[in-house]
Amino acid sequence: MLNPTLRARLQSPSPYLWQKIATALCFFSLGFSTAAWAPLIPYAQQRLFLNHADFGLLLLCAGIGSMLAMPLAGRLANKFGCRPVLAVILAAFLFILPALAVSPSTLIMAISLFFFGASAGALGVTVNLQAAQIEKYVGKSLMSGFHGVCSLGGLAGVLGMTTLMGFGLLPLMGAVTISIILLLITVVAIPFCLGRPAPAMKEDITETAHEVTKKSRPTWAILGIGLICFVAFLSEGAAMDWSGIYLATEFSLPAAQTGLAYSFFAALMVLGRFSGHLFIQFLGEKTTILLSALLAATGLFIVVFAPVWPMVLVGYAVLGLGSANIVPLMFSRAGRQKTLASHVALSYVSVFAYTGSLIGPALVGFGSEIVGLSVVFTVVAFGLLSIVILNHLTADQQLVEQPEAALPVLENETPA
Repeated sequence: MLNPTLRARLQSPSPYLWQKIATALCFFSLGFSTAAWAPLIPYAQQRLFLNHADFGLLLLCAGIGSMLAMPLAGRLANKFGCRPVLAVILAAFLFILPALAVSPSTLIMAISLFFFGASAGALGVTVNLQAAQIEKYVGKSLMSGFHGVCSLGGLAGVLGMTTLMGFGLLPLMGAVTISIILLLITVVAIPFCLGRPAPAMKEDITETAHEVTKKSRPTWAILGIGLICFVAFLSEGAAMDWSGIYLATEFSLPAAQTGLAYSFFAALMVLGRFSGHLFIQFLGEKTTILLSALLAATGLFIVVFAPVWPMVLVGYAVLGLGSANIVPLMFSRAGRQKTLASHVALSYVSVFAYTGSLIGPALVGFGSEIVGLSVVFTVVAFGLLSIVILNHLTADQQLVEQPEAALPVLENETPA
């Protein structure tokens, strides 16, 4: 016989258990859908007969779409709730991925990448806003775990697509397979995503924001945090969009195997994020970020100077491990600072972060056509080293602890 108290807990889980699961699934979808594009990149470049500069210009279309969509997604999520916004974005990915796999011309590829970037940026902002709301409701820090699930999705996406390509499946069929999996995840997750807050909750949030601060412009600390996220996401974007091309051009690896580089990167990033709490517990936040930046830079230097392609895979693995906890800790730091309301600070940091992820690879393309990918990767490695200084400056800002939040009731949310 089960203890009555235990039985009651099993029958009546946390009111936000399913919302947390839905948020984790949305983060998984973000990583899954965007990383599935990485193994398709060498095919796209070869199909369209583009050099690095022209392909970088195409990738800029994704960045432009992201920049336009991110602030719009934030406003829509604030007005209508995260659920309808996430539903529309995830539905868009079902059509965008196959379009990327078969776009026959540069114009169609540019349009597809624009919507790909818009969907990825909007999904990133919206799911981080939902995660921040969940953290506030349950009174616990969950962001690192959510970002770990996103990395897990990225690993599943790149390994899944690479495996399908390795078995000889056409890019279109691989993209359709990924889209079907994404559809199943969407059907499960969307019903439990957050709707609009109840009026009472809106008033509480507004009052809390006024108590924290009346400022709306980013402070120097927020700009520093955003810049750290930009550099970290730039290195991640460079790994996703250019690692396969780097293996293909520098080591003449077949297109079906070029996804291995990002697979190694994503695998170690997943490991680093799910074990990050142990490093933070023993080393502290500031030291963890410092060592992470040094490790990430070392990994990229290994990539640049590797004499054989297996060593390049080791470099990307080290880069993934080093990059794992930088962004989650920066999001957490932005949420704890006391000069801006947390939702405002997180919005600014999100724009910096996802801009680095989506526009950064285009800059890599432009630079690589002039000086080569190795030189550009070296510059990015020095950018990672700059995080050491920025970490020191932003860590010196006074922070506030997250308060224990009462569990509010949301409209159209039925506790499990």
